[in-house]
Amino acid sequence: MRKTALSLLLALTAILVGCTGNRPDDRTADLHGKRVLVFTGHGEGYVHDNIDASARMLLEMGAEEGFTADTTSRTDIFADDSLARYDAIVYANASYVALDEAQREAFRRFVRRGGGFVGLHAAACTGKDWEWFTQMIGGRFDFHPPLQPLALRRVDRTHPSTVVLPDTLRRTDELYFFKRLNPEARVLAVWETAGVDWAEGPRPEVMSSSLPAVWCNEFDGGRIWYSALGHDAATYDDPQYRDHVLGGLRWTMAEPSPKENE
Repeated sequence: MRKTALSLLLALTAILVGCTGNRPDDRTADLHGKRVLVFTGHGEGYVHDNIDASARMLLEMGAEEGFTADTTSRTDIFADDSLARYDAIVYANASYVALDEAQREAFRRFVRRGGGFVGLHAAACTGKDWEWFTQMIGGRFDFHPPLQPLALRRVDRTHPSTVVLPDTLRRTDELYFFKRLNPEARVLAVWETAGVDWAEGPRPEVMSSSLPAVWCNEFDGGRIWYSALGHDAATYDDPQYRDHVLGGLRWTMAEPSPKENE
């Protein structure tokens, strides 16, 4: 399983290097008047203590940028009449979320009508038994070594979520390793693996020099953005990180490109 994931990872790296000549779609939306669902629910599994901080960040962003942010941990929000009020859904470290089939269908219809989706850090822990969600968000969390200083390398300098970052950003965080990566995703930033302390935990069977950390995609009619950064609750007060997330949010709420609607 991990060899398969690493093969996808290496394929993503090759695509990333080979496609720099293509003009990317970096359109963004004016967030004034938009409405965002900030979902903070979780199922059975490790519950991050950064959930409140990430939700508060989005509420403060809404006040600053002129959009409405509604927070809830209730899964019954995933119904057509409720989701119709929103332009985007943010999984604010929501993890191991269990939706019933009717709620899943409502989520799918939301994305297919052009709704945006943002996943923060632990959001990739969801999707174990829901392949559509795994492919939508871009991959599923597998494991990570201990929290430690890491180097994030920006590989896309034009996307609104990475234009605010330096070419190399050093910060203490969790290096998420993913499985079932979506090869269609546009990788925006990667964690460097040189010098990583894997301690006594699991490690990749085949080591790559970098691991995807931030990506975006146009999937099933909607625009999707995910960032693995953000284990520490203090991160959500960092102006640079806030600009990073704001760029992703703006990107997801731009109209999907015409090819997605053909």
